This record gives sequence, structure tokens and C-alpha cells, in this order.
Amino acid sequence: MTVISRYVRIGLSALATLLPLTAASTAPPAPDHTAPDYTAPDYTRAEAAVLAALNAARANPQAYVHDLTAYRQQFTGRLVKLPASRITYVTREGTAPIDEAVSYLATVESRPALQAAPLLAEAASDHVAEQSQSGRTGHYSANGASPGQRAMRRGGGRMVTEVISYGAFNPADVIRQFIVDDGVADRGHRSAVFARHLRYAGVACGPHPSFRTICVIDMAETPDGREPADVRPTMLASIAR
Repeated sequence: MTVISRYVRIGLSALATLLPLTAASTAPPAPDHTAPDYTAPDYTRAEAAVLAALNAARANPQAYVHDLTAYRQQFTGRLVKLPASRITYVTREGTAPIDEAVSYLATVESRPALQAAPLLAEAASDHVAEQSQSGRTGHYSANGASPGQRAMRRGGGRMVTEVISYGAFNPADVIRQFIVDDGVADRGHRSAVFARHLRYAGVACGPHPSFRTICVIDMAETPDGREPADVRPTMLASIAR
């Protein structure tokens, strides 16, 4: 499963969308003192904060409603001005997906925390490194490698769920993009964030020449993306019946 969230829609991919109304800020973004700056050179710190934000949402989905309520208050029609930015963005759906997310979160039970997985982080980092240089977007590498194939090249397996955020201002914004999932018909990012079977994650963040930032999260049921030990026997037993 691969899903993308970013501020511009391209190609045939289903992407969350926030389009800037201005090409550049007329003043520096207001500092966010509550979370590490996602655009700072210390991306390792930002990556840890992204994973922490992801796990906080999974641990207590209902508590995340407060964040979404505050976010909704920044809207005027389909326009939103994020607290960490002086730029106004136009969304595809306005506040509708926020209201939908709030209703969804009311039904979601707490999920286990995703444990940091070095191999998944390495696979995610490979993708960030390439797109930071090339300016490409999407889940496939320039050579056609998929998220699972990147994990396999690191010695893991192909059972990887990947989500990508482009243009987020800080770790909280990364996770908010996924949960709101503006412009994505099947809300694939939201489903991935709260997937019950996932247990491990690797996060890599960095600069992007077109969208300022990129953050890749590779998630799996095992630390290396291989099939769980109990999958194949279960499948064989099913076939035998």
C-alpha cells in the first residue's frame, strides 16, 4: 500500500492538496515553539518528532480531535492559513474532510505504538535522498523501484506501507495532512495512520527543491518488512481446508 500527501496534485496519483495562493511568503514563517522546526538542518530530530506525533495520534485518536478543531478555525471557505506560515493555501474540499476525520476518530480504538525500525528508516532515507536531489515526487524511484523493493535492497522484505508528505511545516503538520487527507477519495493516508496490523516504522525527512520539505514514512508489520512468521502457515492451512 502506498499513499502520498502533499501540497500540489500531480499525475494520476490520489494526493492530499493544499495549493499556495502566493508564490512566497512576504515575511518569515512565525516560529513554532511547540515542536522542532521541520525545515531545520537537524532532520534527525524532526524524524523522531514525526514518529512521536504519529504514535500520539494512534494512542489516543479522540484526543487528536482538539488539534483538528483548532486547524478548522484557520479556514475561510476552502482557504486556510497555517499558524506556522504567512502563506494562505487553497484546499480541495475545505472543512469537509476535517469534519469527516473528527467523526472517524470518534470510532477508532487506540492503536499500538509503532516501534522505530532502522531498516525501514534506511529505505525511506534512500527515497528522500534521491528526491531531494532530483525534485521528483511519488513512491517510485527513478529506476522504477517500489517502496518494497527499496526495503528489499536494504536486506528486508516487500511488505511495506509507505506514506509521503511534501511541503509540511513541522512534524504535527505531517501527521495532520495524513489524517485530514484532503482531496483523497479513499482517505488512504488516514487508513494507513490507524492501520491496526502495523507495528514498525522508519521515518526520513529532508529538503525538497520544489516543495521545500519531504517526509517519507515506511511502515510494516515486522521490523524489516518481511512477512510475519505466522502468515505462511495460516495461508497453507486455509488452502488445505
